Amino acid sequence: MKSHEEKKGDGIVRGKITASGDLSGFLDVGTEFHGELSFQDTLRIDGKFEGAIHGRLLIIGESADVNAEIHVATVSVSGRLRGNVHAKERIELHASARCQCNLDTRVLVVEEGAMFEGGCAMGASAVSRELAPLSPVAAPDKVKRFAASE
Repeated sequence: MKSHEEKKGDGIVRGKITASGDLSGFLDVGTEFHGELSFQDTLRIDGKFEGAIHGRLLIIGESADVNAEIHVATVSVSGRLRGNVHAKERIELHASARCQCNLDTRVLVVEEGAMFEGGCAMGASAVSRELAPLSPVAAPDKVKRFAASE
């Protein structure tokens, strides 16, 4: 079994997703792909992707910009994600994640600092439910910000 872990400058190891098997594909920084991707084990995206993704473990790196309809078992997000995500097992939104999407999963992990805007359905039957489409993004001056009290 391989473990996907990223070590940051602060010495903290983030990302506990464990993958069995090999990397099926990799879209590096500077790569753009429009279309449909299907894979068996693990796919990592650090470039730009638009379309549909089907597979097992999807890793969206910090430099990634993904706009897709995603059907996977597990997804780890550290970059920008728009669209709809249907994950049978787990979704992880890391601190650098910027997500404007609908999430449909059994387990959702959101690190402090992650940005999420959209709908979320969870539970044993979550993957089979339909989520309402996202409304247009509100203008920045119309967004309410909430801060934790000290």
